[in-house]
Amino acid sequence: MTTTYNQQLGPLRSEITFTLHTQYATRLWNGRDLVKNEEGDVVTSSILSIPNALSLLSQIQQAAEQDDPYADDYLLRFEQKVLSFRKEMQEITWRMVQLYSDKIPENFKIERCANIAPIQYPIFVNTQLGYQLLYLLADFDSLARTVMTASHIAIITRDDAYDWLESGAKLIRRAFGILETYKHSGITRQDALENNARYEAAIKRMKYTLTPDVLSGATRATFAPIIKKSSITDPNENGDTGSVEVQIAPTQAE
Repeated sequence: MTTTYNQQLGPLRSEITFTLHTQYATRLWNGRDLVKNEEGDVVTSSILSIPNALSLLSQIQQAAEQDDPYADDYLLRFEQKVLSFRKEMQEITWRMVQLYSDKIPENFKIERCANIAPIQYPIFVNTQLGYQLLYLLADFDSLARTVMTASHIAIITRDDAYDWLESGAKLIRRAFGILETYKHSGITRQDALENNARYEAAIKRMKYTLTPDVLSGATRATFAPIIKKSSITDPNENGDTGSVEVQIAPTQAE
């Protein structure tokens, strides 16, 4: 006798913890608020936080899933930049490591500094490009640890250390800049095919037209989501990534 069970599998989940060792990376995680003086002039510009950046990426991905070609364009441009910035960040770190080998006598054996109580963030992010952004911040945290060690052991000056850190931090800010310009177009590729009023209004709102390969869906980001309501693109071209859940409460590592 066979017993039938009406059970459904739930979604897969994995516990992931993101650890930061330096105040420089932590500041970029937290972002910065806009500050104005009494006259209303900007004294300090704002910087997007990592949680807000992840939220924007989630919005863009959800729009891309609904066959919004402009959302696909944002994902493509962000992917190209964040992957390029990761390479640049790693090259900066490699150049710093080369300074160690050039300036430290062979009598010394030095390990890179690590925080005795790093901040840990338990996270789950639905966008694969969200993880790439976190990898970029992790690369910067690694660079900062390397730079601060070099400054401490007198390989570079404090001013030099600032320049090295700024060269890495600006890459993350440039990645944020792409996300900060995002606007929801409110259209699908079907609207573009029909060349209807919604499509014409979207072009005016977005202030640019898409290239034919992006508009047709022929070119999409490597980590773009499945299109759930596709008029052109085969929905089996890309992997699904599920729903978003970002936990940002920091905890101190023991």
